[in-house]
Amino acid sequence: MAKYLLLRFSSLGDVVLATSAARLIRQRRPDARVVLLTKAAFAPILASQPDLDEVWALEPGATLAATAARIRKAKFDSVVDLHANLRSRILGMVSGAPLSRWKSQGFKRRLRVWAPKLALAKAQPEPVFVRYARAAGSALGAHAGDFGAKDAPLPRLGVDPAAAAWAGDWLKAQGLRADQKLLAVAPGAAWATKRWGVEHLAQCLDLVSEFDKVRFLLLGSRGEGPLLDAVQAAMRKSRPHALRSESETGDLRRLAALITRADLFLGHDSGSMHVADALGVPVTVLFGPTVEAFGFYPVGAGHRVFERSLDCRPCSVHGTATCPLGHHDCMRTIEPFGVALHLRRTLGLETAAP
Repeated sequence: MAKYLLLRFSSLGDVVLATSAARLIRQRRPDARVVLLTKAAFAPILASQPDLDEVWALEPGATLAATAARIRKAKFDSVVDLHANLRSRILGMVSGAPLSRWKSQGFKRRLRVWAPKLALAKAQPEPVFVRYARAAGSALGAHAGDFGAKDAPLPRLGVDPAAAAWAGDWLKAQGLRADQKLLAVAPGAAWATKRWGVEHLAQCLDLVSEFDKVRFLLLGSRGEGPLLDAVQAAMRKSRPHALRSESETGDLRRLAALITRADLFLGHDSGSMHVADALGVPVTVLFGPTVEAFGFYPVGAGHRVFERSLDCRPCSVHGTATCPLGHHDCMRTIEPFGVALHLRRTLGLETAAP
């Protein structure tokens, strides 16, 4: 039995996108054993991924030597480096197995920020999940010329059965009925400039709200309680229909279980957006300082991206704490009405203006 090791340590969105590589190996080598090594914080989201036989958790403080020894002892037939940082490069080199590595195209993303008028900066890069799958294809013997974007499986996640049961009980306890639509809303993002304003988001949800036909599930990561407080305080018409769940109530398995119960997901360029997309939940996402051309965008059916065409976009590869120009027009000028109208139509509410 051939054994493959995938290396992707962080962050949440990248770890989710790495499942495309696992799926490709599973499709082409059903008898293979596929292992993914990631940081312990992200391992739970992969616990029920059907194409992975095992997930190794890189615990905080784990030494490079100990991790390398574990890899060598397992005697993998191939290592696929989906991170390409110093640690992953060292682990790949000392693994004793043939190594393939993804091409991050990070320089091209930076060119779009630093010199957007250059021809090289305008080139459309492949989606990240395609490049992850391409690296796995290389490990399987597929050359670049033999592997096209259509050959890359979409990222996919599974849901832990225990977490699914918890989510069902929790939503029932919150009063969610079978005849109500559920809109999952993730107000946060790692960088402040990626977030829509609290007032804009609350106004959008108020426009979507229609009696008790739809409920709003506010999702937040650890430490985002104050942000959810602010959103709820700004909600008026929709506030009575809001539910909220922070990661303190569980872990990433529960986050996935809650999202998969939603009819639609609303969020930003963030890890939770990729989770929803990989769970097959239609995604509506707002892009500000970053752009789709970076390769990190929803790829599943029914997704919709809202963004503004501005000369100052993109202003950052990952986002920043404040707008470099001080106006934050990339997010501020995305009008709540247009987003709300799309959400209402997608949820099957009356199409008349809210």
